[in-house]
Amino acid sequence: MIFKDWFKDYFNAYCVDVITYVKQQDYMYIYKKHYYPIADMELAEIKPIDIQRCIKTTKGYCSQRQRDTFFLLRRVLQEALYNGYIDKNPAEYIKPPKREKKFADTFDKQQIEWLFDSDTSLSRMFLLELWTGLRRGELLALTWDNIDIDRKTIRVCQTLVRTANGDEIINTTKSRCERLVPLSDNALEILSRIRANDSTEGFLFAKDGKPISLRNYNRLYHKYFKQQQDKHPDLKYLSPHKLRHSFATYMLYCGADIETLRALLGHADISTTQRYIHSNFQQMQSAVQKLHFV
Repeated sequence: MIFKDWFKDYFNAYCVDVITYVKQQDYMYIYKKHYYPIADMELAEIKPIDIQRCIKTTKGYCSQRQRDTFFLLRRVLQEALYNGYIDKNPAEYIKPPKREKKFADTFDKQQIEWLFDSDTSLSRMFLLELWTGLRRGELLALTWDNIDIDRKTIRVCQTLVRTANGDEIINTTKSRCERLVPLSDNALEILSRIRANDSTEGFLFAKDGKPISLRNYNRLYHKYFKQQQDKHPDLKYLSPHKLRHSFATYMLYCGADIETLRALLGHADISTTQRYIHSNFQQMQSAVQKLHFV
């Protein structure tokens, strides 16, 4: 069997209706962009040097793309081994691309002031994201039934995702586990403004009774950011996901421990949360200056 035929079988068996639509699209992109050197080769004839040729096609891409390309290929060939098409996995003889440690960008205090110096329906949506740390899909799937004002909590139990049939709400989160997020007084105040001006039932952020789509969310964010940059030319553009990053970073600044932050963000693996630890460097500098041995 040649590689491209096996990849098709692998994709249909292990990806379609198994992983998210977005991840499926990502895998197919990797296949088309980086596996062409071995596409027409017999599986049994693929050597470690051929794996290396595939990895070389990722030159110029970020380290995560390089690693995703390698590990997907290794996994595809491992399944070929399990299914009896090859006797050994040639990818096992190649070292994975090194992980480049990249820390999360965040908005600083001045940027936050510039970004939210007005009170509009859009500013309220993005400001709530900043003050809760919700993922974009979780924010857009949020309904008033998920919010308990008296107990000051948000029940995060669903998310908006892209599918082959368009955006759909699924009754789970990215980490496959619902969580209860406490609301600060500032978040409660934002919610009160949303209820007074934008929405009183159903989805908090909706159009014609349906949640704002993921694509429209991005369009609205770019539109809003451009308006704020026109007023504040020094406002550096950061993607909307950096609102969540900023929530995490400032939680650390304010004394949250890493396990508490992991629970708030809904990370299944604490190693994902640890990327924010660098942002606490200023606090660490201050702490070591206070060190004494008396």
